[in-house]
Amino acid sequence: MNTAIGLDVNTPLRLDFAKDLAMRVLRRPEGFWFVAAEVAVSMKLEVKDLQIALGEPLGRSFCLADEAEPVLCLSESELDEVLRRIKKPGARRLRRWWLEETRPALLHEAGAAGTTETLHLALALAAEAAQQVSRAVLDTVLREPGPWLHSRWVLTLDYAPNNQQRWPQGRLIGLDSSVSTLSGMAELIAPPGKMPVSKAELVKLATACQLRLAERIGS
Repeated sequence: MNTAIGLDVNTPLRLDFAKDLAMRVLRRPEGFWFVAAEVAVSMKLEVKDLQIALGEPLGRSFCLADEAEPVLCLSESELDEVLRRIKKPGARRLRRWWLEETRPALLHEAGAAGTTETLHLALALAAEAAQQVSRAVLDTVLREPGPWLHSRWVLTLDYAPNNQQRWPQGRLIGLDSSVSTLSGMAELIAPPGKMPVSKAELVKLATACQLRLAERIGS
């Protein structure tokens, strides 16, 4: 391992990767760095396995604000090489987490002057949505036979920072259907030609509104 130690103290971002694993990411002028031990754990490996995969000394030790001793970290290029060489599901998952979700969010934050709290929330919501969408679609397809090649979905998602159990729901809707709030639906229906709707559907909707208004006025 490379024994070079950066003497400046770094405050890493602690980002959720899995339910019981957070990944610490250092943002430095030369690029992003990752705690080697956490990279290894995410793939159910040890740091020595990363060394074997690369076949050369890797990493650099940094002083972290939340650690008493210097911690070995991997540069982004080293992480990319590790992920390319290690053929495990954990490596593919880490690659998706970093390249498709986390890295774009970090770069966007740098350009948009966002806060760390906002970044954490955005990443948590993205990860939660991905898991809940998968579960909702799986449950619905198993429960309701139908053609799934061309479909639109209504998904009800839930997010809580304390990570309690959540039950997402999914429902297939017609390709010619739309989803809107009541106030939004009025704005869609009123302009001619904005939303395709038949006379029968308008009469049915108007009747329902009249009945509800009569009920409200009578009470």
